[in-house]
Amino acid sequence: MFTLHFANRTETLLDGVATVIASEPQEDIFAPELFLVQSQGMERMVAQVLADRFGVFCNFRFHLPVDFLASIGEVVGLGLAAAGFERRVLTWRLDQLLRELDGEVYGLLQRYLRGEDVALKRFQLARHLADTFDQYQVLRGEMLDSWERGRTVTSHAAEPWQMALWRRLQQGAPGMHRGTLLRRIGEMLEAAQNLAPRLPRRVFVLGLHTMPPVFLHCLDKLSRHMAVYLMLLSPTRHYWGDAESPRVTLRRQARAPQEALVGVEHHPLLAAFGRQGRDLHTMLLEGLDQLHEVEGYDDSLDEEEYQAAPLLQRLQADLLEDRLPPLAATGTDHGESPGQGALAVGVDDSIVVASCHSPLRELQVLKDYLLQRLHGDPGLAPCDIVVMAPDIQDYADLIPAVFVDLQHSIADRSTRRRNRFLAAFLAFLDLFTGRFGQSEVFDLLRRAEIHPQFQLTPGDLDTLEGWVIDSGIRWGLSSQQRRGDGHADFPEGSWRHGLARMLLGYAMDGEEAWQGVLPFAEIEGQGARPLGGLCRYIALLERAWEDFRHERPLADWAELLAAYAGILFGDGEDRGLAELRAILAEPAEAVGDLHHGPVSFAVIRHWLALSASERRSSSGFLRGRLTFCSMLPMRSVPFRVICLLGLNDGAFPRPERHHTFDLLANDPRPGDRSPRADDRYQFLEALLSARHHLYLSYVGQSIRSNEELYPSTVLAELLEVLERFYGISGLVTAHPLQPYSPRYFTADEGHRLYSYDEHFCSVARALRQPPPPAGRWWQGMLAERRETVALADLQRFCRDPQRFFLGDILGIGREPDSARIEDSEPFACQGLDLYQVERELLRRGPEGRRAALAQFTAAARWPLGSPGALAFAEKKREVERFLDRVAALGMGEQLAAEAVEMIIGGHRLSGTLAPRRQRGGLLLRFGRLRGRDLLEAWLWHALAEWGTPGLMTRLVTPRETVTFAADRRGPSLEVLLRLFVEGCRRPLPLLLEPALACAQEEAKSGDESLSLAKAVKVYEHFMKEGYAPDWDLLYRGLSAEEVLGGEFLDLCREVMCPLWRCVDAD
Repeated sequence: MFTLHFANRTETLLDGVATVIASEPQEDIFAPELFLVQSQGMERMVAQVLADRFGVFCNFRFHLPVDFLASIGEVVGLGLAAAGFERRVLTWRLDQLLRELDGEVYGLLQRYLRGEDVALKRFQLARHLADTFDQYQVLRGEMLDSWERGRTVTSHAAEPWQMALWRRLQQGAPGMHRGTLLRRIGEMLEAAQNLAPRLPRRVFVLGLHTMPPVFLHCLDKLSRHMAVYLMLLSPTRHYWGDAESPRVTLRRQARAPQEALVGVEHHPLLAAFGRQGRDLHTMLLEGLDQLHEVEGYDDSLDEEEYQAAPLLQRLQADLLEDRLPPLAATGTDHGESPGQGALAVGVDDSIVVASCHSPLRELQVLKDYLLQRLHGDPGLAPCDIVVMAPDIQDYADLIPAVFVDLQHSIADRSTRRRNRFLAAFLAFLDLFTGRFGQSEVFDLLRRAEIHPQFQLTPGDLDTLEGWVIDSGIRWGLSSQQRRGDGHADFPEGSWRHGLARMLLGYAMDGEEAWQGVLPFAEIEGQGARPLGGLCRYIALLERAWEDFRHERPLADWAELLAAYAGILFGDGEDRGLAELRAILAEPAEAVGDLHHGPVSFAVIRHWLALSASERRSSSGFLRGRLTFCSMLPMRSVPFRVICLLGLNDGAFPRPERHHTFDLLANDPRPGDRSPRADDRYQFLEALLSARHHLYLSYVGQSIRSNEELYPSTVLAELLEVLERFYGISGLVTAHPLQPYSPRYFTADEGHRLYSYDEHFCSVARALRQPPPPAGRWWQGMLAERRETVALADLQRFCRDPQRFFLGDILGIGREPDSARIEDSEPFACQGLDLYQVERELLRRGPEGRRAALAQFTAAARWPLGSPGALAFAEKKREVERFLDRVAALGMGEQLAAEAVEMIIGGHRLSGTLAPRRQRGGLLLRFGRLRGRDLLEAWLWHALAEWGTPGLMTRLVTPRETVTFAADRRGPSLEVLLRLFVEGCRRPLPLLLEPALACAQEEAKSGDESLSLAKAVKVYEHFMKEGYAPDWDLLYRGLSAEEVLGGEFLDLCREVMCPLWRCVDAD
């Protein structure tokens, strides 16, 4: 017998299941109870509810409908459907057939499969065709039967070549496809007699709101031999098969205005969202021979109960009775505004709608909502709450960060996100589609699953990364790999060239090139151990690159990829690693001899990426904690609080997208798969399944411009119904962009905006305070005493007093450049890189400068090729002209460094003085004259004068030569040491570049205001361009006038002004 049990609550349906099991126990105690479900969420709920009902519940089996019917086919002697018609196998079979397209019928396909990337295009087409043929088997079995007889059934241009492919599929894998099997099962069940002893006693079907007609036909015929209980969740107790959506109604009115006046009026949400449910009801009424109906609907609310009920329960009650709100139903025009026939009710919190700026803000707002619910209802537990989204993977990375202090589980994550070994292996394969840039290659090696196999530790990786960058590695495995992938053929900057430099530097001393390779001299002794692991890793990539260049059969690919997985991850027993091995072996095991052609690397990589994204985790459902999942698997599972995220326009419901060759789209029928109709009915079921509270959220405000964004059409329709028929408007709460907005922590917003986050509250409280008065970052003085001063410290102070205080005294290092080294060879040398190259050229002799180009290009410090050689030749000429000018000054030969040991003003100064020449000091600056260079040169001059009077000091730049003659009197060593000691206790406002500009203008015009204006201009320029990060830290928030105040001017008069007066410039 076929028993159809209707109810508007899943709990009622399960009570019905329990009643049947209790009242009609199995005659065989070993006979299992059978359930047909479509999601693990429903499966777990059934098991838990029945266990609660009976105290213990065991010996049960859950099946997907198609698997159950296949098992019935075995019982009646039909066997199983041929494996060659399963979707995953069909993909590879079609890929094989699409290689051999002879005949005019394949003209369209032949034109499509031309040009570049033919193999990948062919596989992608095969996959889409496999999906389509898989649906044909269940939904258009009669069409496939006609194809097998050589007859088309439509006029679609794509049908002839699809029929030809299908007939070839039939010839290549004899046996029944699923459609034929299901049809024959139905026929045999209808014709057979006395099958009951061979079949189970009963089966329960739960959680289905749509099914193909062939499934329903088989269940109907099966009910002649065993009990079939279809437990159907229905939103209403009344017939609603004639309910029309507003769009359909408008079309009917346009076609026949007089006919449009006739019809039964239904609740607008049933009409708008209920198409899938209506189709199933119609199929049940029209397609079943014998039907026993059982109803288990809730009792209707009387008027008093209705008036006292929250909005959500009123809405559910109206859906149950398929009626408009009582007072709204008395109105003559349902377009009337609230109060004109509509029932205006007070807004409660049973339905909450939140508009946020981003998915992150959706989660943050949701957390506060859930904390409020849990705080206000001691009987509510996290396991009573479910949070669903159209695709939970859009939120999966954010959920652990936001809900770190709430126990939760995330279901429906793809295998790629859930399985770290699969994610790492896909990243490994992705390398071979790029240029092997140093960052992507090294990022893969940094994965915790990989680097231990090469005997490397996290500390080793930090060391190796520095070597990789400094040795000039940028992209490409080798010149051979570059040539093979169609790039320019040169070794510099490749991994093989960089490793050769490292190994050569470890094996020999010196910087001379050997066989065209310059040694990288920073590796020595036991510190070279990590280099071995890096060499093995790059050798693996080179071997894989060579292997992946060749096409090979699926079985060979399975073996090869498994081998590389073993090298990368070892032979551990981790569950994720076992899953990866099973996935890699799948094509060869499932397809076997049905695909014998060679497959390219691009195709096998695409297949693995698709497999990783399509497979979803089955864990995380109903684990006794807060559950996050996609909207598909839970559907009608009831919760006290249901939260729906991501109800964005265009994201939900999913749009109907059909391939141009999909014949189902031209002739839709009840039972066909429709993502959009599925999602709309799913939203209706969520409304029915929320017992106390329904929370709806969407990204309704642009994070860039704050402009309003539209919600999903289903949410917009719900809001319209609530406003039009229930008098509820203003239900959407627009949340601020930031979680620390003061609006969350004031009473002005009422109950709409609130927060439970103490940290954000403290931030909001701080934001409410008036801004503190501008002040210096550093206040006070250190108890720093320096009796002995190292000359090197004094020199660093004279180069940059602010950097010396922050770095040497406070130990605050400059933050490294956040920008990573680019994965490409340099095309120009400029900025700091150019300055460092110029300084190195100055220090080298003629032979060193001739060899410098090879060294600079090997370290990726200079452009390669002819442009680089021409630019280097020009730069070398500039440097040599500069050195010729220096030589013409006649400062004599360079002398050895001189020890300095002196007592000045109670301070002992010690160190070595260099560089020294026979006639004095010579300092070179290949750039503009700067205040720091000037003060450093004067310090050298003052020290030399102290020990050997009569010497001169020259500071040479490309534009000018600055000379300090022996008789010049600038700031004394005693003054410099006093300022140094003071600069060790606090940051002195001796900003050398503004001070130089001030001194130059003072010497030129003698006008103090103009001098200060020049200093201000230089200071503002440095701050704007970010040239002085130390100034930004010390003086942020202060105006230039506040920084360059009286003390700055006093220091200028004491140091820079007399220093500039000492300058003889040529």
